[in-house]
Amino acid sequence: MSDFEIVRVDERDSSWEDDHPRFRVYLHGSGQSSISGWTDTYDVIGADVLQVIDWAQRQTGGLLTYAIALVSDLYSQDENSEVDRGLTWLVGIDGNDDTDNDPRAAETQRRMLARRHDPVIIPAQDRMPEGLPDPYNDGTESR
Repeated sequence: MSDFEIVRVDERDSSWEDDHPRFRVYLHGSGQSSISGWTDTYDVIGADVLQVIDWAQRQTGGLLTYAIALVSDLYSQDENSEVDRGLTWLVGIDGNDDTDNDPRAAETQRRMLARRHDPVIIPAQDRMPEGLPDPYNDGTESR
């Protein structure tokens, strides 16, 4: 039994949209059966989630794991308060989270490890355009 839910909704119940989202990509230097270890983090702006998945998978080279979150900034009415930045996990989770007592998180980490050998298939028209930073393939960073 899963804890998934699918509920029909009225699409007019939202009060705002963001057509220029900021995604955060976490690349993990993970082991054979664990995703904990070093992390390299990038923000990707101006792409959609399929393009971000494509970019992240190309960086991993089948050796690293990755996770992708949507970055959201909440602003207070108070002029002097700081921005409260948060993350919504879209693909994977924090690679250094302890999953010993959380079966759902442990399953998510297992799927992250599996994606190294069985990646998400992104159609050609949804791939990240050429010519953008490509640190794990252009020699800037190493796996």
